[in-house]
Amino acid sequence: MKGSDHAYSLEPIGMRKLVRDLRRARIAFGDGTKKVYDSEKQSLMKMRKKIVAARNLPKGHIIKKGDLVFKSPGDGLLPYHADHFYGKKLKVSLKEDDNLKFKYV
Repeated sequence: MKGSDHAYSLEPIGMRKLVRDLRRARIAFGDGTKKVYDSEKQSLMKMRKKIVAARNLPKGHIIKKGDLVFKSPGDGLLPYHADHFYGKKLKVSLKEDDNLKFKYV
């Protein structure tokens, strides 16, 4: 066809589908509030990470970056708490893969 707009012009049926899909997209965005559904809880625990000791750490050890790692399942402190521990002295000994707790420093 002649003209420059024929490549992106729509027939009436195509226009109805475009409008329908735009309305569906608005609904799919939701209200912007993140909700955790019951069906997601088990997967979140399995896939979420926790802070654990990277190796055996003796009582009195000053924690540095290489001393902590993040592993699944997420049944402990979340990784964003790690900065709280760096530079602090352990009150207890930890074995490799032991969960870290605030009361340990």
